[in-house]
Amino acid sequence: MIYTFVFTLAALAVAAEPLPPAASQTLRNNCLACHSTAASKGGVDLQSTPLDASTPASRVLMERALRVIDERRMPPPPLPRPSNAALAPLTAHFHTQLARQTPIGGQVPRRLNAAEYEATIRDLFGLPKFRLPMGFPPDVPSHGFDNLAAGLSLSAPLMEAYATTAADVADAIFPPPARPAKQRRWDVTPDNLVISFSASTIRNGILRMASRAEDVMRSCTWPARVEIMDSGRYRLTITASRFQPRPNQTMTLEVWAREIDATDRSKIQAFRRLHTMAVTGDTPQTFTFEADLYEGQTPLIRWADAELDHTSEQLPALYRERFARNPRLLAAYLNALYYPNGTPQSPGRLRGRNGYDLINRLMLDPNLDMTHATLNSDRTRRMLEMIGTTGGLNNLHDTLANEYFDHGPSLQIHGLTVEGPFAPVPGPKDKQRLKIQKSLAGISASEVPAQEYARRVVDRFLPQAFRRPVDEATRTNYLNIATRHWQEGHTFAEGMHLLLRTILISPRFLYRDTQPGTLDAYDLASRLSYFLRLSPPDAQLLEAARSGRLLTPAGLRAEAQRLLPTQPTTPFVRNFTSQWLDTRKLASLMPDPAFRFPDPDLALACQEVEHFFTEMLAANRPLTDFINPDFTFTTPAFAARNYGLNAPANTKAEAPYTLPRLALPRDGRYGGLLGMASTLLVTANGVDTQPVLRGVWVLDKVLGMPPPAPPSDVPALTPDIAGATTPRELLSAHTKEPRCASCHTRIDPFGFVLENYDPVGRWRKTWPKSNKPIASAVTLHDGTKVSDALELKQWLVRNIDLIAANYGEKLLTYATGRVPNYAERQEIRALVADIRRTGGGTRDLTFALINSQTFRTR
Repeated sequence: MIYTFVFTLAALAVAAEPLPPAASQTLRNNCLACHSTAASKGGVDLQSTPLDASTPASRVLMERALRVIDERRMPPPPLPRPSNAALAPLTAHFHTQLARQTPIGGQVPRRLNAAEYEATIRDLFGLPKFRLPMGFPPDVPSHGFDNLAAGLSLSAPLMEAYATTAADVADAIFPPPARPAKQRRWDVTPDNLVISFSASTIRNGILRMASRAEDVMRSCTWPARVEIMDSGRYRLTITASRFQPRPNQTMTLEVWAREIDATDRSKIQAFRRLHTMAVTGDTPQTFTFEADLYEGQTPLIRWADAELDHTSEQLPALYRERFARNPRLLAAYLNALYYPNGTPQSPGRLRGRNGYDLINRLMLDPNLDMTHATLNSDRTRRMLEMIGTTGGLNNLHDTLANEYFDHGPSLQIHGLTVEGPFAPVPGPKDKQRLKIQKSLAGISASEVPAQEYARRVVDRFLPQAFRRPVDEATRTNYLNIATRHWQEGHTFAEGMHLLLRTILISPRFLYRDTQPGTLDAYDLASRLSYFLRLSPPDAQLLEAARSGRLLTPAGLRAEAQRLLPTQPTTPFVRNFTSQWLDTRKLASLMPDPAFRFPDPDLALACQEVEHFFTEMLAANRPLTDFINPDFTFTTPAFAARNYGLNAPANTKAEAPYTLPRLALPRDGRYGGLLGMASTLLVTANGVDTQPVLRGVWVLDKVLGMPPPAPPSDVPALTPDIAGATTPRELLSAHTKEPRCASCHTRIDPFGFVLENYDPVGRWRKTWPKSNKPIASAVTLHDGTKVSDALELKQWLVRNIDLIAANYGEKLLTYATGRVPNYAERQEIRALVADIRRTGGGTRDLTFALINSQTFRTR
């Protein structure tokens, strides 16, 4: 497309300093042919419009002019480009004026975004499970990030959502009066008990239990329609019996309290045991006991000493004992598992009731092959080894359970009755509420008069909520909110409810960075904490602010070192990398099934980025490792499938990482920002590669040279594609159309040179369908010729200052909530140059950026 300056003639003020003669001459020689008063191409008149950097509009114009000159988009093709020396007088003048007159900072006050708001509520009140309600208005991303001040406007629906959420939080701490508990009775028949995996089944209208395990889904049952609504004392009656027990066998029956919203994969240790009973009869025995049940719970029934134990150690022993007694049973399993030539069949055919029925049919077969049916045969040894291996035949628990259902021993449940509550008891929510009330004031509400409690809340909690000291007048104003409400006849809880929700919708709670200019110690503490921890400042950071230590370079660095995350699962690592590199898009990406790249691999690809970035920081890796590292983090199986790497299958992760660290050859196809599955996935669409998308991604995310959006008056290309058989041929029209060439001569090469990576990031040598060799050789925007992705990586390493400066810009954009301006970018480049000169790494640069004037200014 043809580049145009877009601005009005009134955008420029009278220049504070006239153009030097040499700069004026450059302007006349290279610009006025198109941008004189007479020509005014694109509406730009550089002949009669004074150039000045003292106003925002003039700075925008001059900065854009410098950018298009530096990026070789001006003059536009096919006009000849003047040499750098010929342009130097003009560009030097622009640079000097912009650097001198562009102020650091200048953003509007910054609202907490949704993630920050949610984390702040969790942190302030000790509510680790707090989540924003469904339908809470989402944040609008700006420049790739969802925490920029410019995008965090406060709309009427959002303000309403804040008010509703504040009321919900206040309800949890100072709830309205509870309704009187109503006594209820639930009579639970066996067909209303949950049947889960191999834990139980229904036979003759009676529930039979067969196994024990830590996972409740494989060892327990519970009522499908009993949910306790009021915490209190309940009476439980359960009727049970033995089925085909071992001689003198006593069966231990346990009842636990399970949270309704707990996952079925929960471990039994996560719950509270209510009662234990010994079942000794083969006819129904009735047991009655009382226990405390809390709101949101239901009884959980477990056979604690079942013979069938879901552990890898016990299952082989149970099968070995049976095989020793019954060789035909062994032969049936061997025939079901192996083909006649010894090749294993799918173990899935042996699982559950279908597998059990298959074994029984084979045992009745008069022609059953008994050749290998000994405990010492090779096939038997291999089968028993697989039975004891998780992921092998360990799921034969579900098969063997059916033997216990049919032949015992099993524990039978005939019915359950739950009655109550007969007396109220404080449940977990009640205890949590009292704990939060005490934390707000430093004392329980029952220990002091209402006025004193409210005074302590505003003295103690208000500075926490506002993240800075609060003056006496403000504290008194908030105290009066509760006082007036009580004077109007409202209850203590209603007055505190109003006070709390008023605090939570205050601009001083919802906003930060409210003072212009250099941040004071408390705003700096908030910026650092939300940047690195996505949460309000902790006590130690606030003390550093109070004492003034945080305003010193050493104090700021010390706190940054303390707060810098060292684990890949932290909010900073996940939020920053997913927005910087667009890996958030992986959640909605669906690779074509032909690539065999399932959802677990998508999740693994995202984790690889998070682990890689964490290591870059934690180990202070060289900045060049962003492009050409000698390591990555993934599983050996994923590396073999997608990267062609042969790492030992037993390679284990080391704390704090959850993925193994694998060695990579430097200068190879994989590793770094351009050689990970995640970044190659998000620059495709799951079906085809998209060279333009990949080119834009490299320019923006890696080089910090984002191309402008195409003009709205440029229609989609409809090139002549007759005879085109490759993406490169189809897209060649971009560089032939004059209005598109200036951008696409920069974009397309970075996409074409990566075409050897398919839509999921695997290396390929030919284009699909046409089977033509991939032509990846390109000429970059600076005239450098590269033949493939490996040579591109070498070029990027030679230009690592560009990549490091872009990392700095993205990091400070995320940290400060604004896109760095010209003066701030110059500061970033100076810091990069200093880190490179002194041999520092990624961690060093990160700390230098935190100590920069850009970071410390609103």
